Amino acid sequence: MLHSLPELLNELEQKLIAGEDPLPLLASVRWHEIIGWPVDRTQALALQVRAQNLQLMVGALEAPVRITLAKLHPTATYAMRGGQPLPGTVSVRLHQSA
Repeated sequence: MLHSLPELLNELEQKLIAGEDPLPLLASVRWHEIIGWPVDRTQALALQVRAQNLQLMVGALEAPVRITLAKLHPTATYAMRGGQPLPGTVSVRLHQSA
């Protein structure tokens, strides 16, 4: 299945806005078959801005989860890449389904 890069980014953005799981979409992509890559600097910069905006959106969506985990385990320090260890009050099932 061929995916156009701009269309893929649009679909990903729509799924994130709708609160849907983007993993099935990303798993269905054959990355070596993606078409529509930028052909000049202007398009490449526009793609970079879109990718940064998606990264900011994902960060904003995970912020409430990070805050909740921090409140459940107030003495925990930050781990690598900003991660937090799960407190004992959160079950492993919650972690696996997230």
